[in-house]
Amino acid sequence: MSENNPDGGQSDDVFLLEDKLSKIRNQINSKLDNQKHLAIILSAVEENIDEQKNEKTPVAYFVSFLSLLDQCIQNDQIVDKNLAATTAYFLDIIFPFTPKPLLKQKFIEILLKLSQPLNVEAEAPLVRSTIGAIESLLLAQDSARWLTKGAISPNRAFMALIELSFDPRPKVRRRAQDAVRNILTNPPPSPSPIHVAAVGASDASLKQLIILLSKYRQQRKNNANKELNSQIIHCLQLITIITSANSWPVKNIESLCDSLLEISKTSDQFLVAAAFEAFEGLFKSMTDVIDVEKFTKVLNIIFDLKPNVNDAHLSISWLTVVAKALESFSVLSPFECIQKLPQVLPAVSEFLGADSQNIYSSAAHCLTAIISQTIPEKYLLRPDSEFGITPQIYESVDETITSIAELIEKELLSIKYQHATGEILKFVAVTVKKLHSRANPDFLNILEIVGNWRTNETDNFPHNKEAEEFIAACVSSMGPEAVLGVLPLNLTNEGNGPGRAWMLPILRDNIHSAELEYFKREILPIVDFFEAKIGASGNKESMNAKVFQTIIDQVWSLLPRFCDLPKDLRLAFDESFATKLSDLMFANVDLRTPICHAWRLLVQTNIAYRDGGESEDLLLQQDFPRFEATKSIEYLSSMASNILTVLFNVFTYTMPESRGFVLETIEAYLQIVPPQELAATFDKVCAMLKNALDEEEAQKAKTNDSIPDTSVTMMDLIVAMAKYVPETSHNALFSIFVTTVPLEAKPLLQKRSYRIISKLCESEKGKLSISKYIGEVENKIIETTEVTNQAARPARLSAILLILEILPSSDLYFIPSILQEIIIATKDVNERSRGLSYQILIKMGHKMGEGGLIDNARVPGFDPSAAPSEASLTEYFTMVSAGLAAQSAHMISATITAISCLVFEFKDQLPSETLFEISSTVELFLTHNSREIAKSAIGFVKVEILSLPEEMVRNNLSELLSKLMKWSHEHKGHFKSKVKHIIERLIRKFGVEEVENAIPEEDKKLVANIKKTRNRAKRKQEISPELQAAANPSSSTKKFVSAYEEALYDSDVSDEEEVDIYDEDAQRAKKGKKSNQFILETGDEPLNLLDRQSLAHISSSKPKKLTKSELRSKTDEFKTKNGKLVFTEGSGDNEDPFANKGSGIDAYLDAVKQAPVRGQKNKLKFKKTKGDDDGETWSDDEEENKKPVTKKSKVLGKSKISKPSKQRFKAHKKL
Repeated sequence: MSENNPDGGQSDDVFLLEDKLSKIRNQINSKLDNQKHLAIILSAVEENIDEQKNEKTPVAYFVSFLSLLDQCIQNDQIVDKNLAATTAYFLDIIFPFTPKPLLKQKFIEILLKLSQPLNVEAEAPLVRSTIGAIESLLLAQDSARWLTKGAISPNRAFMALIELSFDPRPKVRRRAQDAVRNILTNPPPSPSPIHVAAVGASDASLKQLIILLSKYRQQRKNNANKELNSQIIHCLQLITIITSANSWPVKNIESLCDSLLEISKTSDQFLVAAAFEAFEGLFKSMTDVIDVEKFTKVLNIIFDLKPNVNDAHLSISWLTVVAKALESFSVLSPFECIQKLPQVLPAVSEFLGADSQNIYSSAAHCLTAIISQTIPEKYLLRPDSEFGITPQIYESVDETITSIAELIEKELLSIKYQHATGEILKFVAVTVKKLHSRANPDFLNILEIVGNWRTNETDNFPHNKEAEEFIAACVSSMGPEAVLGVLPLNLTNEGNGPGRAWMLPILRDNIHSAELEYFKREILPIVDFFEAKIGASGNKESMNAKVFQTIIDQVWSLLPRFCDLPKDLRLAFDESFATKLSDLMFANVDLRTPICHAWRLLVQTNIAYRDGGESEDLLLQQDFPRFEATKSIEYLSSMASNILTVLFNVFTYTMPESRGFVLETIEAYLQIVPPQELAATFDKVCAMLKNALDEEEAQKAKTNDSIPDTSVTMMDLIVAMAKYVPETSHNALFSIFVTTVPLEAKPLLQKRSYRIISKLCESEKGKLSISKYIGEVENKIIETTEVTNQAARPARLSAILLILEILPSSDLYFIPSILQEIIIATKDVNERSRGLSYQILIKMGHKMGEGGLIDNARVPGFDPSAAPSEASLTEYFTMVSAGLAAQSAHMISATITAISCLVFEFKDQLPSETLFEISSTVELFLTHNSREIAKSAIGFVKVEILSLPEEMVRNNLSELLSKLMKWSHEHKGHFKSKVKHIIERLIRKFGVEEVENAIPEEDKKLVANIKKTRNRAKRKQEISPELQAAANPSSSTKKFVSAYEEALYDSDVSDEEEVDIYDEDAQRAKKGKKSNQFILETGDEPLNLLDRQSLAHISSSKPKKLTKSELRSKTDEFKTKNGKLVFTEGSGDNEDPFANKGSGIDAYLDAVKQAPVRGQKNKLKFKKTKGDDDGETWSDDEEENKKPVTKKSKVLGKSKISKPSKQRFKAHKKL
């Protein structure tokens, strides 16, 4: 940058340096001593430069700070540590902007000065800054300087950085490693792309790693040393930096791989992760063609280091490294990598024979990763010059595929690897999916073997799931014809093999881009066979008949999948087949769904493929070019009119709740039907609608409510066609709209009428037509305001929103004409209506903000001679605010809600005077007695606090709070909690003191309570930071539709909770509280939540876990001394449950003893006993001596509730 100008005169450098220095100058008044110290030193240096009458160039700063560094160091001792650190900090900033010729010329002197802080036990900040300066100095040196040898040379300085890369101080080490990375990735211009210092860096780091590993081996025998582990990780980080910079020499690769693999087998996950990062850096660094030989050598070394198959630690690490290595090699040289697979895969497959599940699972994952990552899609294509696939490459890839199939068939599926069959089948499934159609025919033998395993159910094959996944992969890759050729269904007794009905669901879920003719020829006859069976049985309710019907349904479920981008559509989907399907739809209602789905997929998949779908499947594009899809669409277009006629008839005879799939199919064919035929069809439907309306008007009375009116059905079809009909038919559409919108007695028809506008707006030509008829549409919407049915409200609002988007500036009168309706809709019970009303209000605001004239004479209710007014945002707010003068509380409340929304949206575009006027007007309604109005006004206050300028709210705070606090004691409608939330927000914004001064005297205890609660929460947070998250668990998960709703409704407490504003913690602790319910364990059996008795296993108290001693005492009851379990059956002491109860005479004597006796004054006395003591005590039958009675039910007699009796506590225990 600054190389061409010895004074560093390039403007970009000067400005960049000045920007950095100006930030430091601004810290002259900083409260932090270190920042202030930097600013003072910079000021002193600049004063010195000014005194010498020099310009403040990078050179001037460079000389000044370098001389200042000299003053800080004398006799290899740092005299002033703070000044030295500050000076080095500035040198680190200035060096990148210093002219390179100067740094080259003065290299020795500069390096001598900078090396002084590194030769002593300097502090971390000084060392970090010095490292940065040395980095800039070394980056400025050319190749010749780097090749020099001596005591003071770039290599020596660079080796110092290498040593600092092992420093125990994290920031110093990281800074040194960053410097090493920058230097190695920016070598000086030379014939070699690798930096001169790379060899020295790799030697030093590898030597350090070997030393540390030697120590690690010794330490491991005794105890793990965390400090030593950290040192190894730091060394590996440096190695990763060197390898990532493509600077690791070939001669050190073998030693590095050996060391890294040794680290990989350790149990320390951090060491293993660091070793893998080093490997990854080594692989990713080799990205050039010239690195192929080097990479091949690395791979050979890795495979030479292959561990024993049963080595639990090293095997898994080695497999991971192999997978990553081949993935990187595939990026560098994909064809060479594919050629290497026949040697790689058998070596990795050996680990599938390991005894440990972890090892053979890792081997399967490794094989899966190799196949899925190392074979690019284009290498599976047939010879193609566009992708550079020559016949030689095709043959080579074909040989590789054959070798993979032979390995799987002859080795992996043999008895030797039986224990890993599940993992092997998963790997084979991935392989087939990757190879697509190229898996045919090499994998057909494998398919037959696995298919027989799955078919032979008598052997109890344990991996049926994996086998089915493999067969599914074959179906999707090779096609159903190839799979069924090897594994026929055999459902019609034509073949001698076993039946495979279990394959029908697999076919249904995996067929794609197959041949429809095969379905017609081979699969569809199965339906006729089983229908004949059902007919012959005579009993359709028999078990066999139901099984046969299930097979028929499953066969028909295959039809949509065969219609998913079929390759032979023009051949197979002929008129006779389409007619057959049409007849079946009328004859069998159950077949309507699969046939409609199939017809829809014929259109949708071909359109998607024509428009660029399946772009990743190159083989499909080669087998079925996109122009074929275009021809298929043209062919379907010629049949679309007849298909639509059938679908219209089916739609008419289908119940409304089941019409969805038919309508979706109709819309698919409306996209491709020729415009002339569509217009003719549309005219027919319009005529049928008119006739239906006339007939319904004549009949008046409806005979069957379950069947919809014909007019509604026709209207559904017209709405579906509205988007696609040609412009010549738009006039008829608007006529239908004008005719049906006023029909208040027909809400279903009215709703669909508004949908015509919505559908038209989905196309550009539809929007143009609406623009032509915009006046008539606006007038009709204004006229029908009063006759709109509630059910049609969302559709009407949706249409209004779309009309506003294309509303011309000359028709702004439309906005005030419908404004009242939109405002009231903000209080609608329908959530969608409310959301649309907010969107319309905002859209109106944007339209008014764009300017224009409002023709007030055309607004209903205005004087015909009213003068036009200028449209603006302020004028719009004036219109909305007019609703505040309404007579009904509902309208006033809705207006306040609308104003809240608009203020939040347009707060930045309104003048302060308007905002103040609006807020002061709405605040007056806080004192209104209507709860509905007050609730909206409180909501506005929330928005006001967030949206209005802070100073405006502060000046009005006292008046606002005096009105707001009226509702602070109102429990209904959660007013009290809402007010408290507002006070909390005000405190967060303005502070406690300011809010306390503004709030009325009688309500200051609320502020005191909030202050106490906040202090308590702060103390808890200081004790345990986790408490804050626990206290407010929903703060991060609460979602809102819009920012306005978040501002209005978000709070720390749900409005559904009763909140005591004077004790937040005590009364509101319920929020976020976890349910204290526990499941009692019942041995090894899990709790069955569907069991009726499951409630008995759920407790509100935490079940106590027995201690070891308690558990031992429990188990000892059933053990003898030698540990055998003993159960007292038959002759135990406890055989008789009443053995310890005594005889009957004893019971009689006890009853006599405990009977009451007459004492003094003829009062009864009862004997009190405790345990088996013979001593007797007596109590008088007096009120004060009565024992507290047990708890009685509170329900007495005829639903009366008794109060619990007050009892005095008396201690009966003697000390």
